[in-house]
Amino acid sequence: AKALPGFATLDLNDQVTLLKYGAYEALFALLASCMNKDGLLVARGGGFITREFLKSLRKPFSDMMEPKFQFATRFNALELDDSDLALFVAAIICCGDRPGLSNVSRIEHIQESIVHALRLHLSSNHPDNGLLFPKLLQKLADLRQ
Repeated sequence: AKALPGFATLDLNDQVTLLKYGAYEALFALLASCMNKDGLLVARGGGFITREFLKSLRKPFSDMMEPKFQFATRFNALELDDSDLALFVAAIICCGDRPGLSNVSRIEHIQESIVHALRLHLSSNHPDNGLLFPKLLQKLADLRQ
């Protein structure tokens, strides 16, 4: 996150808040590439946890994982590359509506810049998929549910 333009100049409390709230959402966006409809790849590809096994675990863990598999299936269908994903995760982290932020307008400005860069990047990297940007914006909302 410190490599994001403007992030390191934010108030330290705002940095911590952004990371605290954004880490979980960013984790599941990144974890989606290790998931398919059948399970979750773990330990550098050396293991596989089946979806059925995760469903068999006690609540709330079993209830928590099923929506993540559904998200991963839809997210992976977008066929993002690492550069697309990096900009998407940056937009997740720099979100100005997190509770307790002191400089919301500055954070929103940083996020606007990142989202603009993401839109330009997607139009260049995926010229035949004009709906990819709005689909990704929807995924931002999906991650927060």
